[in-house]
Amino acid sequence: MEVTAITCTMRENKLDNILSNFLRQKWKGKELIIIINRDRIDLNVWREKTKDYPYIRVFQVPEDETLGSCLNKGVELAGHSIISKMDDDDYYSPFYLTEMIRAINRTGADIAGKRSVYTYFCENNLLGIHRPYNENQFVKSVRGATLTFKKKVHDKIPFYHTNRGEDGDFLWRSARHGFRIYSTSKYNYTCIRQESPKDHTEKNSSLLNGCADLESGYNFPGKIIKCTE
Repeated sequence: MEVTAITCTMRENKLDNILSNFLRQKWKGKELIIIINRDRIDLNVWREKTKDYPYIRVFQVPEDETLGSCLNKGVELAGHSIISKMDDDDYYSPFYLTEMIRAINRTGADIAGKRSVYTYFCENNLLGIHRPYNENQFVKSVRGATLTFKKKVHDKIPFYHTNRGEDGDFLWRSARHGFRIYSTSKYNYTCIRQESPKDHTEKNSSLLNGCADLESGYNFPGKIIKCTE
């Protein structure tokens, strides 16, 4: 089974992280589609930096296009039957895509993701588990940055043209349509919370309150990686 990873970004300084997350993946059958959503970013520069990777394609849409619209564009361009949304500023371990695809194959789920999520707070150097005890079970929702689904789901449930809550709405409508959502383990992904509030739509203090097992992040990312080969 092959997978198309999709990353939408409006931040010029995130290309290296986007590429690192994708290129470290152990899963063989994969491609990456990058959708640039900022007019001032030079598309030619990004294409030049990715020219040695035929399985990475970069596109640009006007910055007044919504995130939901960008995601729909990425799915339309996808060449594979599984879609995995990857954010531009988080950490995905080498076994991330492997875990997601195997979960879909094993459980028969239409959508996979993570409800329990390792979260690293850069300012405090703290690592915790947000919404613990929601692993390896069918759920109603998962973290948007871990959204992995069969392309046929999108045929019925495209993303709404909005900049916030597009993933939550997608999951809600998918569940109402009868598609099954599975939460994998908490491993192999970490939400990275920066110091600047403009980088996120949810406050760090709110996330901290929802985290368990807070500890020093000295062993990040080693602690969150779990081999699934």
